[in-house]
Amino acid sequence: MRKPFLFLLLAGLAAGLHAQNYPVLTIQQIQTVPQDSLVACRASSLYVGDTVITTGVVVMDARITPPGGGAPVTNAQGVQGGNRNIWLQNGTGPFSGIDLFTTNGVPVPVPGTDVLDLVAGDSVKVTGIILEFSGETEIVPLNIELLASGKAVGRNPVEIASLNNSTRINNLETGEQWEGVYAEFYDVTVVTVDPFSGGNRVGFNVADAAGNRMNVSDRFMVQRLPANNPPGNFVAPTVGTVYDTLRGVIAHSQNGCIGTGRGYELFPFKSSDYVVQAGSSAPLISAITRNPVAPSSSQNVNVSATITDVDGTVTSAKIFYAVGQSNPNYLEAPMTQSGSTWTGTIPETAFSDGDFVKYYVSASDDDNLTANNPSVPSGNASPLFFTARDNGLTVYDVQFTPYSNGNSGYTNLEVTVTGIVTASADTNDLGYVYIQQEGQTEWAGLSLTQNSALAGLRRGDRVRATGVIQESFNFTVMVVNSIAVLSQGNALPAPIDLNPALFTTYSFAGNEKYEGMLVRLKSNEGDLYVVTSNADGTSPFAEYRVGESVFDPATGCRVLAGRVTNSVFSSLYFSYVNDSMWITEAGLMQVPACVVQTGDTVTSLTGIMNFSFSNMKLLPRNNADAVNFRTEYCASSATALDPAFQQAFRIYPNPASDVLHASFELPRTMRLQASLRDLSGRTVLQQSQTAGSGAFRLDLSQLPAGIYIFTVISETGLAAREKVLIAR
Repeated sequence: MRKPFLFLLLAGLAAGLHAQNYPVLTIQQIQTVPQDSLVACRASSLYVGDTVITTGVVVMDARITPPGGGAPVTNAQGVQGGNRNIWLQNGTGPFSGIDLFTTNGVPVPVPGTDVLDLVAGDSVKVTGIILEFSGETEIVPLNIELLASGKAVGRNPVEIASLNNSTRINNLETGEQWEGVYAEFYDVTVVTVDPFSGGNRVGFNVADAAGNRMNVSDRFMVQRLPANNPPGNFVAPTVGTVYDTLRGVIAHSQNGCIGTGRGYELFPFKSSDYVVQAGSSAPLISAITRNPVAPSSSQNVNVSATITDVDGTVTSAKIFYAVGQSNPNYLEAPMTQSGSTWTGTIPETAFSDGDFVKYYVSASDDDNLTANNPSVPSGNASPLFFTARDNGLTVYDVQFTPYSNGNSGYTNLEVTVTGIVTASADTNDLGYVYIQQEGQTEWAGLSLTQNSALAGLRRGDRVRATGVIQESFNFTVMVVNSIAVLSQGNALPAPIDLNPALFTTYSFAGNEKYEGMLVRLKSNEGDLYVVTSNADGTSPFAEYRVGESVFDPATGCRVLAGRVTNSVFSSLYFSYVNDSMWITEAGLMQVPACVVQTGDTVTSLTGIMNFSFSNMKLLPRNNADAVNFRTEYCASSATALDPAFQQAFRIYPNPASDVLHASFELPRTMRLQASLRDLSGRTVLQQSQTAGSGAFRLDLSQLPAGIYIFTVISETGLAAREKVLIAR
C-alpha cells in the first residue's frame, strides 16, 4: 500500500500552470531508461521531479459498477484516502505505459478532467510531475485534457522470464521496458495463493515452465473478494490452476539490488484478463461461514461454503474437524449441495464447554482434483476455529489464537462481547477506542472502530459491543454495528507490567497476547531510558525506543506519539515526541511538545499495545501515562493554527519556481521561524526573524521540483501552514 505522506497539490494550482512552458514528451521518452543505467541498478526515469506534458490512451475504467449493482465505485484499491489511479499507454511495445497516480489532497476534480471520470479508450493530454514510488514511475496530474474517446488499447505479449527469476527478483535489464504496459502471458501456472489482511484480500503467484515467478495483485476491483470493502465476487484460484492467458498492467515493486519489494507484478483489471485452461483447476472454495458463530456446547455447528469448478463440476465436499489445539486426528462430515452452496455439520456431541474446535473444508471435482480451504493438509495454512462457550463469547475468545499468523477465529463474523473502555476518543485521551475484558492478563484487549456512537464513550464505561471482527494488516479490530453502555465509572483493569525488552522485535509467542491491552513498561532495575530518539534511523515516523540501557539502542519497546495519518494513529495529547514536526504535521498536537533525546529517563510508561508495520509499539494516551519523564528538550507549545494568523500571512507564488515569499502583518512584534520540509519530513530550508511586519524570502533554486510543506511557528503557536509546489 502507498505510504500516506505522498500528498498532492493546492486547489489554486491551475492558475499557475498557464504561466509555465513545460516540455512535451511521449510516454516512451519519459519511461526509457538507458541500458547502462539498468546494468548499474538504476531504473529511475531521467525526468523524475520534472513537470511535463504527455498524451496517451486510458487503459482501464476509473470507476466500475460493483458486482452487486448500485452506484459506481473506484476501480483501484487504496482510494479511500482520496487516491485516483489508472494507467495510460501510447501504442504498444517497450516503455509505452505509465501509471497516472493522484493521491491525498488533490483538488476534486483535478483542473480540467477528473481522473475518476476517465474510461478505457479515452485519449488524454496530461500535464503532470514525474515521480517515483518503490521503483514505479508515475505521472502525478496537474491538469488532464480529454482529447477523444473510443481509442483501441493494445496488448503486449510478455514472458515472466523477462521480468523476474524463480525467486521473484526483478530483472531490470529486460523488465523495466515493460513497466506500465498492458501485458498478456500464456500458459502460466498458479504456484501459491496468498490471502492477507485477515483473509479480506488475496494475491497469488504464477510461474512459467522454467519456474520464473510473478505476483498477481488485487489492485483493481476485479480481484476483490466478497469480504472486501467494497465487496467483489472474485474467487481465488487453487494451486495448480493453469491460465491459457493472463493479462493486466505490469507494475514495479523494486527488489534485488534496490529495495525489498515484490519485483515486477501484474494488476488484472477485468474478468476477461483471466482465461483458465480447461481441466487444470481444482474446485474453488470460498465464503466459508458457520452458524452459530459462537456456539454453546449444546448446539450443532453448520458450516457452509461456496464451492465451484471453473472447468467442470464439483463431485463431493466434506468438513474435516478436530477438537483440541494439538489434536492431529481430524474427523470428517459430509456436505450437501444446494446450487453452489455446500453445507455440513460439526455435531455438538463432538465438543464440550470450553473446547477448542478447528476445521477446514475439502472438495473434489470430475477431474479427480481436490482442494482444501484453508490448505491445512499441505501445511500451508492454519485451520478455522472456534471455542464453545455456554456463558457467551469473550474478548479472550476473539483474540486468542495458537497460530502464528495471529488471525482471530472469528474473522469476518459478527460477534458480541463485553469489556471496560481503557482508551477513548474523549478530549485528552488516545483518540481511539479500546476495551478490555476484566480479570484477564492476556488476549483481553480489542480495538473498536467505525461507529459514530464510539465518540460518546469514556474510560471506565462497561460496554456491550456487537460487530464484525476484521484483521486490519494483522491487527484485530471490531467494526462496530451497535454499542450499549451497561455502566459507567468502573475501575480500569490494572495495566500489565512488562519489561520493554520483550517488544524489541515482534515475536508471536511473546507479543501477540498483549495486542490491544493496557500495558505499563517498567524495569525492576530503576528508570527506563530513551535508548534511541528515532527507532527508524533517519526516517521521521514518530517512533522512539525505550529500554533499560542507553548503551543498547536496539533493545526496547517502540513508543508512538503525535502522529495521525490514514494508516498511523497515536495520541495528540501526549507531549513526548521524537521530532518537533509533529507539532504542525500529521494531526496537529493538542498539548505542548517535548522532543525526546537519547538518554532521557522515565520511571514508567503506560499505554495501549498496538501492532503495525511488523512491530509492536506502545500508544500512550495522555501525559498522565508518563511517570517522571525527564527531558530538557521541550519545543514551543504550538498546537493548532491560530485563526488570528490566517489572514496575516500571504504565501506566493504557488506553484513556485526559484523563490517563495511569505509576507505578514501581525498585531505586534514577535519571534517567527519559517521552515520548508520535503514529504519525508526533512527540513530543507529554515529562516528566523523577530518582527511585526515584513516577509520571508526562501531561495528555492537548489531544490528539486516536487511538493513541500511550508510552516511558520510563532512564540504563541502555529502561525501559517501551506503545501507548496515547486515546478520547473
